Amino acid sequence: MTGAGRARRGVSWAVLFAAAAAGSTSSLLGCGTRPPAIRGTIDERSQAMSLAWRVLSDNAGVDGILAIKSPSEATAGLLREIATTCGEAASRLETIAKASSIPLDATGLPAPEVRVRSAIKGATTRELLFSSGDAFERRVLLTQVEALGYADALLDEVSAQLKAADLSKDAEEVAADGDRLASLRVKVIDRLAVAAEPAARDAAASGGG
Repeated sequence: MTGAGRARRGVSWAVLFAAAAAGSTSSLLGCGTRPPAIRGTIDERSQAMSLAWRVLSDNAGVDGILAIKSPSEATAGLLREIATTCGEAASRLETIAKASSIPLDATGLPAPEVRVRSAIKGATTRELLFSSGDAFERRVLLTQVEALGYADALLDEVSAQLKAADLSKDAEEVAADGDRLASLRVKVIDRLAVAAEPAARDAAASGGG
């Protein structure tokens, strides 16, 4: 990724703590260093691309929740932008995979990991569905801090794998998608800070009382 893309990944400790408190661990992945140069195998490329494609495809439907929830227009607009960007990135991976005859159904994850991920996804969905108002807005933004950080880190890996396979043009396009996700993540973090202000004021008022 470009230096600018890396710089955009700065995130306050307060937001990281909030994400961790909400059960997020992969949100930290988007703040790491670039993977070292590697010479991957076709299996590793397939696994990296499969994982990234699955995460991006799932997140491309994040705006679907707007059919039943009504956050602020600023947050709704962000969710639509995220859905569009993730959908485009997922489509790019499909195109690259097709041209290189790389399957996108080989994540390489062990069965227990698949079950745990599915359980976490279900729990997160239920939490979003049963929350409302400011609480829903903060929760959905936190999920996107996590999801975008994870997707960005996966695209780092995919880009490194493609570059190692002498697919430089594809690697650059995937890296550019990662930069766009990193920029969106910063927007989400900024929006989360604004969305958290009412709760912070209420907490301060209660403490002062």
